Amino acid sequence: MTESLVTTGLRALVRSRLAVPPGPPTLLRVVWEAARGGTNLAALLEIAAARWPHRTALVDDGGAISYGELLSRTESLANELHRRGAGPGQAVGILCRNGRGFVAATFATAMVGADVVLLNTDFQGEALAAAMDSHEIEILVCDDEFAERVGGDVTVIDPASVEVSDGRPKVASAGRIVLLTSGTTGAPKGVPRKPEIASALGVGASILDRTRLRTGSRIALPVPMFHGLGFGMLVLTIALGGTALTLRRFDAEATLAQASEHRADAMTVVPVMLARIMDLADDVRARNPLPLLRVVISSGARLEPDLARRFMDAHGDTIYNGYGSSEVGIGALATPADLWEAPETVGRPVVGCDVRILDENGAPVGPGVTGRVFVGSKMTFDAYTGGETKDVVSGMMDTGDLGYLDGAGRLFIVGRDDDMIVSGGENVYPRAVENALSELPEVADNAVIGVPDDDYGERLAAFVVPRPDAQIQEDSVRKYLKDKVSRFEQPRDINIVAKIPRNPAGKVVRDELTT
Repeated sequence: MTESLVTTGLRALVRSRLAVPPGPPTLLRVVWEAARGGTNLAALLEIAAARWPHRTALVDDGGAISYGELLSRTESLANELHRRGAGPGQAVGILCRNGRGFVAATFATAMVGADVVLLNTDFQGEALAAAMDSHEIEILVCDDEFAERVGGDVTVIDPASVEVSDGRPKVASAGRIVLLTSGTTGAPKGVPRKPEIASALGVGASILDRTRLRTGSRIALPVPMFHGLGFGMLVLTIALGGTALTLRRFDAEATLAQASEHRADAMTVVPVMLARIMDLADDVRARNPLPLLRVVISSGARLEPDLARRFMDAHGDTIYNGYGSSEVGIGALATPADLWEAPETVGRPVVGCDVRILDENGAPVGPGVTGRVFVGSKMTFDAYTGGETKDVVSGMMDTGDLGYLDGAGRLFIVGRDDDMIVSGGENVYPRAVENALSELPEVADNAVIGVPDDDYGERLAAFVVPRPDAQIQEDSVRKYLKDKVSRFEQPRDINIVAKIPRNPAGKVVRDELTT
């Protein structure tokens, strides 16, 4: 495993051009900033600004900003945080939409050594108060639009209001980065991590090696930056000295137009965003071409095989399907070749990561046998901020998912452990039905859940969103599914609905689905 990591890492450094040294004066600045920043997350931004000061770091609703300008904003905000009392051992909340404010707030908080707590911009009253209370947040950096949501004795700083000033702050010892879980199976929990380079090497090396992303890549980033996928790709973009293309709110046409205008090399999405882009009118997509797009990294939720095929038919072999969670990081990554050969796979494990399928007794199972998915790597967390943790077997952590490995070592996810239902004695996984429904041309979106049943214990209920102007009836859906899934997988209830409730990561909020 160590040799594989070294080999993959060296190959990724060469292919990405990160190994190409700059000229002597720039090299001295880079070495100085690296020594100054140490393991602090802020060192990545400082190194990028030293190496590429005039290169565009970010294009957002406010336009373009260079690495040098972004670092100046970040350092000024760090000075303000220090003046307000932020430092090691404290937690600073970040409640910002995608853009320069989020980036400056996150790296400035890291710079002063405080814990960075990334808060969901959808949090309202009680949810926001609970997250801030559980993490003992006394200082909040937030966009002006969120200031009214904050109550109590909390110091609020709007990153846009901090004037750029001279004076470089000292870089403190690294604090923690705290991501919040999606909350689809309960209240969101804090997942803290120390920003250690070793823990991210396998993931970063695998992404660079498999996608061939290079320094200076222009990466469209509509995924919320507070989400693990969005945050991880933001960090990777900065490490590459790339340009992040982002907007405060996701809009399919605006995202496509921005990516087209700035000739994006790559894009990071959750599947529902990909679906919204593909659902745009033909003339909209025609006037916003993506001629240089080589990589689309999708993760965070189930990627329907039909959606992947439609996108690659239109834009070439570009889709990479990632698998992971806030707790374990990225565990597997499928290449376009994997998706053509095995459309439902989430790929092979990333380098430095072990993925195993275990039965109910914790024993490994063979290829093709469904069991609990366990992941082991340096990215797995130790415990939630509240002290709870997840099941660990032989150093590997339970992801809460059910899946199997095929003979080629590719991972397939059949659903969440708590999504599986037992109907009339049969184990039924909703994902198989969801995949079948996604291939029906009249269906724009769907979700399948288990509901109580007096006769069978549980039964499947399907929720189907028709495409605009499509005519779809319950009977036609039943007829279509008859030859697509097994008898015991047939949904008893077919519900035609206007939309499927999803969180910002694109995951279905199943508690909000009612029959």
